[in-house]
Amino acid sequence: PMVNKLSYKQWYQRRVRGFQEGPVLHLICSLFAGLCVATANNPVDVIKSRVQSEKRKLGTTAQYRNIPQVLFLIIRTEGVQGLYKGWFPNWARVGPHTCMTFLLFEQLRRLSGIKPI
Repeated sequence: PMVNKLSYKQWYQRRVRGFQEGPVLHLICSLFAGLCVATANNPVDVIKSRVQSEKRKLGTTAQYRNIPQVLFLIIRTEGVQGLYKGWFPNWARVGPHTCMTFLLFEQLRRLSGIKPI
């Protein structure tokens, strides 16, 4: 996702204080990118899950008609924090994936001789 790449690149370009180019810096930047991805992606995940888990009997009308309606219904009934239900499990799924992706990417970049940003 674009959020993933942007947050990683921003932290990487700032070179988190005290860390030189290497796996520790890449790990810190990728952890932050994972946090950004989980935070940006969670509302979409919550809306998708609500629509998919809706149980309808044949001949009845749907509780959710469209995505904006689901979004406004969640905000009205549960507040904005309702969009972040399940954030930690989402981060536990996305975080390790993001870390492994960027650590592997940076090692492949280094092995291929491409200079860091």
